[in-house]
Amino acid sequence: MTARKGAAAQQSSGNIADAVAKARRLVMGRLCGRIPPPELVGLASPFEAVYSLLDRTVSSNEGNSALLIGPRGAGKSAIVHKALVALAEKKHSGGSANGHHRAVPSSPKHHVVRLNGFIHTTDRIALRDIARQLLIEQDLENILIGSFADAFSYILNLMRSAGADDDGTQQQRQQQPPVLFILEEFDLLAQHPKQSLLYTLFDIAQSQQTPIAVLGVTARIDVMDLLEKRVKSRFSHRQIHVHQAQSLTDFTAILRTALSVPLLSTPSSGGSTGEASDSYAIQFNAHVDEILATPEVEAYISDSFDFGKDVRQLFRGFIPAVARLSPLEPSLSLSCVRDSVAKEAVSAKLQVLASISLLELCLIIAMKSLVQGGSSKYNFEMVYNEYKTFMSRHLMAVASGGAMKVYKKPVALKAFETLVELEIVRPLVTASMCGDGGGGGGSSTSGGGTLGRNDLLAGAAQGARAPKEYRMVQMMLEPGQVVELVADRIDVPAIIRRWSQSTM
Repeated sequence: MTARKGAAAQQSSGNIADAVAKARRLVMGRLCGRIPPPELVGLASPFEAVYSLLDRTVSSNEGNSALLIGPRGAGKSAIVHKALVALAEKKHSGGSANGHHRAVPSSPKHHVVRLNGFIHTTDRIALRDIARQLLIEQDLENILIGSFADAFSYILNLMRSAGADDDGTQQQRQQQPPVLFILEEFDLLAQHPKQSLLYTLFDIAQSQQTPIAVLGVTARIDVMDLLEKRVKSRFSHRQIHVHQAQSLTDFTAILRTALSVPLLSTPSSGGSTGEASDSYAIQFNAHVDEILATPEVEAYISDSFDFGKDVRQLFRGFIPAVARLSPLEPSLSLSCVRDSVAKEAVSAKLQVLASISLLELCLIIAMKSLVQGGSSKYNFEMVYNEYKTFMSRHLMAVASGGAMKVYKKPVALKAFETLVELEIVRPLVTASMCGDGGGGGGSSTSGGGTLGRNDLLAGAAQGARAPKEYRMVQMMLEPGQVVELVADRIDVPAIIRRWSQSTM
């Protein structure tokens, strides 16, 4: 009896360990973008549009083309993945995607070809990968000598003949299997010379000779301006826009969906059943709800929503806690989530400035004092004068500490140039800088109101006649960020700390 209990306990412990490993792999894949989310929150409308377009190509042999446009992290790839999965489920079930069966003629097996602008940098590379994904084993060396359209037509003819060999009926010989082209980073593919790939795909889709669907996925809203006129004439101009989460409730629901673990008895889990594993999933999801309800995490979610609505940045705060999942720590650690959320909340500018010297920090505080005094723009001479005035006024207090001194102007100028290199200080365009540079045809500025990163150091090469000590600049930090930067440093003397906290 004792041996039986021990074996049962060991089996239960093994089930829990397997469940924890599966949960860690699943949730980590979702947070890192390797596994699509099980539910599309707030994306029902673009999903229906994408699914309808691809379904008409597969079911009715229509030629279609469209662009899926939206910011990065909005869920474009997840929409495409779910639409392809729904098409596969519909074919296996013999009915509609929602599971209702209907009597429809069997459609030929469709092919999916995925291209990415980051990988397929030329049309020749794209053509080779198209042949590979369509399982064309012919040698294409002689084919690639001709035009892209001829080579692509030859590949489609080979695929048609391969389908006819499998089924010898005359109807199958004349019927072309539908091909779905998913073009990730469409804007990079549009930068290929002559745009032969896009023109050929859109031309075949428009001519209706071969049932293909071309779906471009891009984050650039001005992608239509990149297309040539002949490519635009073949494109259907159908655009499907994907927006980020419109409410804080949807934003939180996206995070909760990514962190949740399905029960093993549900179809989405794809695993075996077990009471211990199901109990673990219920407890894990309940603990996730408790963590999301804590004030620190709620503030982190709210700040992420207000600043950028980027779910990838939101997910980064939970990756360390998910990575620590183990049989000894089967649930998310609240302390680990708090620590990672606090690190993510730190400004990137403050992280860059964490290791600057004390002199560079004093120059930043001097610029803060100038801003509080009403100066919206200033130069190095003004900053150094503010620094020297403060240090001279408190020279006795500084000397008693024995840790600081008043640095000479050349040393301070070098520190000031370091801040320019870090882009914490940006040069401003003035009237003298925007004038003609003495026969050179004008100055080379980066437009708007600021010059480039090294323009303060470039001298007359950029058309700036004034010495670099007198060129107007602006600090890219808020006064509150300066106070926070000083508060995080432990090597700052008390007199400098009080200077950073003083107001005019």
